[in-house]
Amino acid sequence: MLEGMFNLQRHMSALEVARAEQRQSAQDLMRLIETANAPIIGIDADGLINEWNQTAARLTGFGREDAIGQDLIGSFICDESRDSVRSILTKALRGEETSNYEISLHTRKGEKIHLLLNATTRRGQDKTIEGVIGIGQDITERLEQEAQLRQRVKLEALGGLTGGIAHDFNNLLTIIMGNLSLIETHTEEEKEIIEDAIKAAQDGSELVRSLLAFSRRQRLLPQNMELMPVLTEFRRSLSRILGESIKFDVSIATDANVLFVDRTQFETALLNLCINARDALEGVGQIMIECQQKTLSEQKLVGYQIESPITRTFISILIRDNGPGIPKDVMEKITEPFFTTKGAGQGSGLGLSSVAGFTKQSGGGMRIESEVGQGTCVELLLPLGENEEEEGLIQASQGQIDASQEESSLPNERISVLVVDDEPRIRQVAARWLTREGFEVSEAGDAESALEMIRSRDAGYDILFSDIVMPGALDGRELAQEVARLYPEIKIQLATGYDHCRQSTKKTSSNSEIPTLVKPYDLHELSNTFHQLVHDGVRRLPS
Repeated sequence: MLEGMFNLQRHMSALEVARAEQRQSAQDLMRLIETANAPIIGIDADGLINEWNQTAARLTGFGREDAIGQDLIGSFICDESRDSVRSILTKALRGEETSNYEISLHTRKGEKIHLLLNATTRRGQDKTIEGVIGIGQDITERLEQEAQLRQRVKLEALGGLTGGIAHDFNNLLTIIMGNLSLIETHTEEEKEIIEDAIKAAQDGSELVRSLLAFSRRQRLLPQNMELMPVLTEFRRSLSRILGESIKFDVSIATDANVLFVDRTQFETALLNLCINARDALEGVGQIMIECQQKTLSEQKLVGYQIESPITRTFISILIRDNGPGIPKDVMEKITEPFFTTKGAGQGSGLGLSSVAGFTKQSGGGMRIESEVGQGTCVELLLPLGENEEEEGLIQASQGQIDASQEESSLPNERISVLVVDDEPRIRQVAARWLTREGFEVSEAGDAESALEMIRSRDAGYDILFSDIVMPGALDGRELAQEVARLYPEIKIQLATGYDHCRQSTKKTSSNSEIPTLVKPYDLHELSNTFHQLVHDGVRRLPS
């Protein structure tokens, strides 16, 4: 009897030890789940959450008390992932193991995170399925970087294509506008027909300019620019465009008052963004521009896709509206050229793409955030300028002289010009016009021929007028540098359909710049340019 009682007590003690060990193991497992660096989420057989560790809470912003007992799919899974997650969990509840599937969850802040999850069936002591437990990996940042890389590759390919098209199209427009300008009209109707055709060509030029902005091949003239006076003037002019029912405010932090950008292109970019916001608001709402200084880490620079940054300190310009927001499928295409949600005739689809191109070419970046029903925020990051007067900057109006004075600038004088362009029709139209203007004109089809003509001409040339983009060993810019080195007395004027040399965002003196005429140029603009060169002083040949 005593021996039996002793055996029973020993058995009870062993059972208590086993239970204690089991409780300890369960507690250790719970601590492991709770403190794991990976998000761990569990559901019961009804799909209700019964595990939600601290990493899941940190990533989503929802605490354990917010999640336990809630339906996982209905409460936390994003709409586009619900069907696939429901299918996967149904299989797991049937005992099928599932590994490496992606789920998207809402956070408390309304953002979205992506998890790569391995789901394991959870069974009870009797081996019946009680639920599913999933161990995840946060892949949000990786997916964002992959999406940015895909978008960058796609836009770079489109940029190269549009840049090439823009160059050739500008050449064609130069020929069309030039020859139209050479036609003599005798009646008002003829004059009106020519003017309409030239205006259409100029509209084509504006379209090409937007393409060049997108492909980052437009010619920028950056300078130090104070934001306060520029935005004050911009606000006055924009208020008339927006209308009385749209409230428009501007806020500038004290340390964010000087940019280093091309002012004209900056104002064009702001105008594009504000008009887009106005159209989204459909006449009623609020637009806010906020400017502040921002210093970015290397990781943040990647998020803005800023290439080869020369600084980590920028001015952040936020353009916010409280409109309807942008759907996700539209957001993915919004900066692509010619993509627009506007009706026929209401937009070319080049506004945002040209803004993105301008910011990148300026050494900055652009980011767009939007949620349906929550409005849209476009952020431009642009280089911080120096709070001082910038000397020697190129001004578009600098050196322009009155056309009435130019008519009399070449009496009894002959100025020799060498026109260099691989497109014979462009050479021809420039030569015809300059000859009419009293210049002595020679032509060359490439840089090597031009150098040979300069060497072989005893009297030399007064002005070299060359296209930049040409086939051969030397392009126009290299030709200009060689001529400047060998024949410093020759004045140099370049022309381009686009400047294929990347623009530097560093501050440089205008003395190092070679004057460049952008195609398609008006022939009167060509005259003004050449008369200005004469006005500045060149050798004159006896007539």
